[in-house]
Amino acid sequence: MNTKNKIVEQSLKLFFNYGIQHITMDDIAEKCGVSKKTIYKYFENKDDLLHQIIELQVKELKEVINKNQLKKINALEELNLFFKYINGLSRNISATFGKELKKYHSSIFIKVIKYKKTIILPFVLQNIKKGKEEGLYKKNLNAEGICDSFDDISKVVFLDGFFNNSGTNKNTLEFLHSLFLHRLVSVKGLKILKDYSENGAV
Repeated sequence: MNTKNKIVEQSLKLFFNYGIQHITMDDIAEKCGVSKKTIYKYFENKDDLLHQIIELQVKELKEVINKNQLKKINALEELNLFFKYINGLSRNISATFGKELKKYHSSIFIKVIKYKKTIILPFVLQNIKKGKEEGLYKKNLNAEGICDSFDDISKVVFLDGFFNNSGTNKNTLEFLHSLFLHRLVSVKGLKILKDYSENGAV
C-alpha cells in the first residue's frame, strides 16, 4: 500500500470511530507513522482529506453494486446483499462522525446525500424492474413510486435521525430494509426471503 492510500485508510478509521473535529493532523501522522509534512504533500487540509475519504467510500459502494450485478443472481438476493453492505457500513460509523460532517462540513455532507440520488436510487429502480420480471416482486408495483417512498424514508433516517445514535441507527436501518423487502416481494419472493432469514442471510 502506498503512503497516500495508507493515510486515507487510517484517517477513515479515525474519523469514523472518533469523529472529525477531535482528530488532528498530528493524530493522523502518528497513526500512519509519517510526518505531518508528508500528509500535506498529498492533501491540502483536513477538508481535502475528508473529501477523498468520502470519494473512496463512494468508489467502494459502486464496486459492491457492480460486483453483485455481475454475479447474475436474482433481484432479491442482489438487493439483500446491498442492504447487508449498508448495514455493515453503518456499524462502523459513529454518531459523532455524522453529526460533525453535517455541522462543520456541510458541502461534503450535501454531496453524500446527492450520491443517493445518482447511485443508490437508480440501482433500486433497476432492481425493482428486474425483480418484477423474475416474478419475485409484485407485478403491480409502481417502481418509480416505490423509489420515491424509499427516498423519502431515507431522508428522514439520514437527515433527521441517522447520526443521533449509532445503536438506534443500526436497528432502524435493519428494520427499514426488512420492511422494504417485504413490501416488494411476491408470494414466490416471500418464500425465498423466508429461506434467507432462516439461514441468517437477511
